[in-house]
Amino acid sequence: MRYGGSYLLILAIITLFLIVPGCTEVPPPPPATTPAPIVTIPVTTLPPATPPAITTLTPTPSPYPDALGLNTPFTFGNGTKWPSEATVTRIWINDTYRWWDPDFNVYNTRTAPPGKKYLVVFLTMVNKGTERAPLPQPGNIIVIYNNIRISPDPTHILPTATPDSPPRIIRIGEIEYSRKIYSSEYVEDYGYSHGQQQSHINPGLSNAVEGYIFYEVPASLTPDTAYVLVAFPTGESAVWRLG
Repeated sequence: MRYGGSYLLILAIITLFLIVPGCTEVPPPPPATTPAPIVTIPVTTLPPATPPAITTLTPTPSPYPDALGLNTPFTFGNGTKWPSEATVTRIWINDTYRWWDPDFNVYNTRTAPPGKKYLVVFLTMVNKGTERAPLPQPGNIIVIYNNIRISPDPTHILPTATPDSPPRIIRIGEIEYSRKIYSSEYVEDYGYSHGQQQSHINPGLSNAVEGYIFYEVPASLTPDTAYVLVAFPTGESAVWRLG
C-alpha cells in the first residue's frame, strides 16, 4: 500500500501538533462578573395634609337692631288729640352743593372740608289729629355714625324773614326741584314754609311739614352704617336706618 504510509505520517504530525503545549491558543475564560449592590432607598411617609383653617367672621351687631327703614312712619303723640306720624323719606350725599343767594341772584358753591362730606336728610311730619301738634326741632334730629352723634350743620344758610323784610328763601341747586309728598310745592329746609319758621304741625295732610336738614359728616360714612334719631316733644324717640 503505497499511500497508506503517507496517511499515517500525516496523521502523526497532526496529533503531535495538537498535544504540544503552546501550539494552540485557547482564549481565557471571561472574568467573573460581580453583581451590582442592591441599594435600599428609604421611603418617607408624609403626614396627611392639614386643611386650611376656616375663619368664621362674626358680623358686628347693629347698634339699633329695631331701627326703621326709610319711608317707614313712626307715630308719636298717642293718647293726645294730635297723633302724628314722622317719616325719614330719603337722603342725598355729596361733597359739594350750590345754594342760591337771593341777595345777589347767584349760586354759591360750598365744598366740604377735607375728610368730610354733606348728608341731607328728608323728613315728613303729618298731624292726623284734630289739634295742632308740636314740631320736633332740628336740634333734636341727629345723625349717628360710628358711635358719633352729629347735629345739623350750623354753617348751612337757612331762610330768614323779619317783619320789615320779605322771606329770604334759600334754594339748593341739586335738589331744589324735589317735590313734597303731600303737595306740589318744592321742598324747603325742614321747619320752614315759604321762608317762615314753623313750630307746630297743623292737622291734615295738606299741612304736613316736609323738608331737609344738612349735616357735615365723615367722608367714610355710608348709608348702611348711619342712622337718624328723632327725639319727640312727648319724650319718645325713634331711629331710622339710612341704607
